[in-house]
Amino acid sequence: MPIQVEAVKSLSDAMVRNQVERLYETSPEFSDGQDAVNQLDKVLDEDTVLYTAIFNDKIIGAIWSVGTGNHRLLQNIVVHPANRGRGVADRLVSEVCRIEEEQGVQTFSPGCGAIHRCLAHLGKITPA
Repeated sequence: MPIQVEAVKSLSDAMVRNQVERLYETSPEFSDGQDAVNQLDKVLDEDTVLYTAIFNDKIIGAIWSVGTGNHRLLQNIVVHPANRGRGVADRLVSEVCRIEEEQGVQTFSPGCGAIHRCLAHLGKITPA
């Protein structure tokens, strides 16, 4: 399943905003999609980048990269239910790491077990 990963730094585009809101309706991390979008509105201009996974011009996955300097916390990953089990989360985390490393990021922390699994698979988790 070929997906394209894009960084979103603003939800001013109504189509993107609507797709992100609908996607996060399926996430247990938020009370609903509007809650996720409201939180993103507060943090996107600060130290957070929203990365989206796009397939056939539709956002099918998303993850937040939070932090400054050479470390990022990856959190709030969500993949649309119709696309789960197809490697979208792994591809999304892999591409986010690649993009962030090109910008000087050296370490990543997982914000949940699913992201931990993806980072471990990529060899990005440092043993304690």
